[in-house]
Amino acid sequence: MAKKMFFKIIGLELLLIFFYVLNGAYVSIQQPSSPFLQFALLVPLALGLFMYIAVKRKWHQYFFLTFNKSNILFVSPLIFVLCIILIGTKGLNTESFSNLIVMLIMQLFIVAFIEETVFRGIMLRMLLAKGPFTAIWVSSFLFSVTHALQLLGGQSLEDTVIQIIYALLVGLVLTLLILDGQSIIITILFHGLNNFFNFMGNEESSLLTAYLIILVLFIYMLLLWKRVKKKIVIH
Repeated sequence: MAKKMFFKIIGLELLLIFFYVLNGAYVSIQQPSSPFLQFALLVPLALGLFMYIAVKRKWHQYFFLTFNKSNILFVSPLIFVLCIILIGTKGLNTESFSNLIVMLIMQLFIVAFIEETVFRGIMLRMLLAKGPFTAIWVSSFLFSVTHALQLLGGQSLEDTVIQIIYALLVGLVLTLLILDGQSIIITILFHGLNNFFNFMGNEESSLLTAYLIILVLFIYMLLLWKRVKKKIVIH
């Protein structure tokens, strides 16, 4: 049973990496300016995941729960992080309204949907059989590993380390939110908007902004960890 789960998780991770490497290679060679074409090769994976969940009727199993508006205050630290990003990138580049709309759609319904469904949906559900804390750490680690592919992008060591730490903290926070009973829709919205603000900002945010976001996420993660741990002990 454990070996079967291991191969399923590794298979999912490799499938995701394959599509991202393929898409990255296409973008590097063709250098498309269209937001759609920049992520076009990820569309088949998003459609495949959607069809699988829809046909199998596994929406609830993979945490696609009804969004409760009363949870907005509880997830306010995520809203705060998005505000920091927006300020750090000096707002959105509004030169092309159509590009803004297309990028928003691609980030929410393709990139964020894929990654959240894989890491906070399918993988997390499988890993829960090994215990909640194992599920939290393994799914978050694999999430950060996927983003560590940026190591191939020629950026500085400091930028790379910050990106990996940021991805790990985001993974931990979003996974803890799911285990707290929140809908995966919340994590998709945050993930998509996070990417959207960074891609469509007027300038790249500073390292100071990155450190501030990491601090906020770390404090929020500790609070969520305590809350989830308490729920697990009670149950």
